[in-house]
Amino acid sequence: MDHLVRNSDGDELLFLHEGAADLFCDYGHLEFSEGDYVMLPRGTQWWLKVHKPLKILMIEATDGHYQLPEKGIVGGHAIFDPATLLTPQINEAFKAQQQQTQQHWQVKVKRRQEISTITFKFNPLDAVGWHGNLAPVKINWRDIRPLMSHRAHLPPSAHTTFTSDRFVVCTFCPRPIESDPGALKVPFYHSNDDYDEVIFYHKGQFFSRDNIHPGMMTFHPSGFIHGPHPGAFKAGKNNIRKETDEVAVMIDTRDGLDLSKVAESVEDLNYVNSWKGEQYP
Repeated sequence: MDHLVRNSDGDELLFLHEGAADLFCDYGHLEFSEGDYVMLPRGTQWWLKVHKPLKILMIEATDGHYQLPEKGIVGGHAIFDPATLLTPQINEAFKAQQQQTQQHWQVKVKRRQEISTITFKFNPLDAVGWHGNLAPVKINWRDIRPLMSHRAHLPPSAHTTFTSDRFVVCTFCPRPIESDPGALKVPFYHSNDDYDEVIFYHKGQFFSRDNIHPGMMTFHPSGFIHGPHPGAFKAGKNNIRKETDEVAVMIDTRDGLDLSKVAESVEDLNYVNSWKGEQYP
């Protein structure tokens, strides 16, 4: 272990795209594997013991917190049962990491986008127990049961997994496609007038996009019209597919997003041409 980390700017949400690890934090130990969400409250100290190389999507709720969505008349057990949310345990694995002997323990603390280093002469993850309802939680996409209707294509908000003050995180899971002859099979064309939209594609074939593969991301700013690609629109119209097999994470933000230099360096500049109906490389 090189160092621990602590984010003092907001809660963190990790989605593990690939790999496996043990996560150790102030509250104990969690196993972390493909398809897991782990929500870490603001100020939590944590580190990862990696077993397989990791690819992680991290979403920070800057100056905010994550909450579970209001589920209204469908009830508190809709989408996923809160009992499936797992919390860290003070178990043998956690106690074993406390026995590691090293002279110094460093914690990298992020505050207002700056990094400071705190050095301890003891392991700061020395908890013997904890009590309360503020704690990290874990859920795998396989434990999510999406809302469905055979007669209507539900809006993305029906698939909300976590909410924060200025954005929502939704999970698209495999589900049957609408079967009513008059039902809309794929999303309608829209311009996201209130939200910027980012989608991370984790697994399977995304039913409304052509030539999208696991590990890719799309970004559709507010006001830019988008919707199903020609191939997906045709497949939906002709009832070619009976179910979806994609797993994707969508972030809808009330505030405008800026692209980093790293993101710009890997942008597919041909993506804008993918709605033309021609073969898209």
